Amino acid sequence: MKDEKETLRKTDESIHVMDGFDPAILSDVPAPVVSLYIPVHHSEREERRDIWDRDMFKDLMKNAERTLAESYGKDAYKGILEKADYLLAHPDMPLWLHAGEGLGFLMGNDDVYVYNLFFAPDPMVAAGDTYFVKPLLRNFQYGTEYYILELGNDRFSWVKGDRTHVQRQQLPREVHDYFSELFANSDDTAADMKKDELGALDYITLEGHMGQYHDHQSRNDVKKEDAAQWFRYVNKAVNDYLVRDDATPIILCCDEEYVNAFRKICTLRHLLPEGIKKDPAGLDGKALLEESLAVMDGIRDANIKQAAERFGADAAHGKASDDFDAIGMALAERRVAALFMVKGKILPGGFDINTGTVTFDGNPNPVDDGYIDPAAPDITDAFAQAALAQDAHIYIVNQDQMPTASPVAALFRYAE
Repeated sequence: MKDEKETLRKTDESIHVMDGFDPAILSDVPAPVVSLYIPVHHSEREERRDIWDRDMFKDLMKNAERTLAESYGKDAYKGILEKADYLLAHPDMPLWLHAGEGLGFLMGNDDVYVYNLFFAPDPMVAAGDTYFVKPLLRNFQYGTEYYILELGNDRFSWVKGDRTHVQRQQLPREVHDYFSELFANSDDTAADMKKDELGALDYITLEGHMGQYHDHQSRNDVKKEDAAQWFRYVNKAVNDYLVRDDATPIILCCDEEYVNAFRKICTLRHLLPEGIKKDPAGLDGKALLEESLAVMDGIRDANIKQAAERFGADAAHGKASDDFDAIGMALAERRVAALFMVKGKILPGGFDINTGTVTFDGNPNPVDDGYIDPAAPDITDAFAQAALAQDAHIYIVNQDQMPTASPVAALFRYAE
């Protein structure tokens, strides 16, 4: 009984719900592995509690097991099946109950990495020597996660957002302490400390209500000099306590009259050049999400367009290509700066990262109808994993956003 509990504990600890995509987990993974993606049926949740989702997971795992049995002995993937059984036997795990529009599972014998997806993927499973990650790249490519700095001339809040929602963050104690020393509720700071109050610190809720920092004066009475000092304090607090080494982009949301004043003193490295020029007090959660996505999508589309427009001139000088062999060699030599791929496109075949050799599968059907299994290995997925390993930008786009008619294209770091 004790051994069984220990086994269950270790299995539970081997299942990791991921906040972001870390390319390091793709390195040196012992084969075999399973990559599984399912949509989540939110409309059925109250009545059937994810039964559809878990049934879909179970069916896809049966297909994966059948595929694995063709190339491996059962002991070679025993750990994968045990972890899948554990997931199915625990429907009240937070990963099931708090799922977004879809779930992605990267499963090995030692660890399982679970990803909450903002879109509903087609049900899909791939079993073989390497993970299938393109759906995750779509989920975590630039613009899917961001912060919002909601700023007034005497107050601020910190919001985290993604493609589906925005959520006000609880400010850490260090921030409360920092501002309590600067902006106490009374002249008697010591008295406030004794009462365990948080000074005048408050933050904006997504329902549009705002608390005041200065209880002794109205918001309209805050002088420009005080506002400038306040902006410097906010800038320092965000830098020192909220972002530090975090490279997530930040959207500034404030009334247009304060934009220039804050940007003039701002030292936030990842503050985006475009922001929301509206008083955050007038934006509820839905409106804030819409405004934020407009900013993120606009910057992303501009970046894609700019990179695509470079392609023609760079290709003429050997700095870009849509040729598979040329891209494969550039990836092997770690010379790819940006990789374009068509969303949803699967190209059966192989890619050797050591030599740059690309081989194509002669089967014109990229999907195994019997197993709902994408061609594995897939050339574009292998390209994407190699590009991630060298910190290249990856753009998963519609065909009309591609710089050429090819399903893949790349910009190189320097000429061949």
